Amino acid sequence: MTEAPSPIFPQHGGCQCGAIRYELRVPPFGIWACHCSLCRKQSGSAFGLSMGVALDALVFVQGEPAVWTRETESGHMLDCLFCPTCGSRLVHRRHAHEGRQTLKPGTLDDTSWVVPGRHFFPESALDWVKTLLETPSPPPS
Repeated sequence: MTEAPSPIFPQHGGCQCGAIRYELRVPPFGIWACHCSLCRKQSGSAFGLSMGVALDALVFVQGEPAVWTRETESGHMLDCLFCPTCGSRLVHRRHAHEGRQTLKPGTLDDTSWVVPGRHFFPESALDWVKTLLETPSPPPS
């Protein structure tokens, strides 16, 4: 697996159109890729990337996200924060959040350090992704 550079905090990010901007003040708890069908649908891609952060670690500094609430497959209620102008998904926050939320790391200005440490539901991954997950990483040069 590729080793990511160590970022300097705060990190900044925002939606696709620039109406919403945020500041991530401290490092995340973790970064993961989820291969379930709901994450693929939400991301419009082969998997969804997520970054666990503390509630007080992420501050919106411009604009106010809209909220869409849905029930997860496990029965939790989830607030999905997104830009009301361009629709970019920014954050997921369970109602029973325990002080945590999930930032969509593709919305960071600098994604060079974003490398998932875990993969959830790899059995649901698309076949070409399973091949990548099963391929050993080359040794460091």
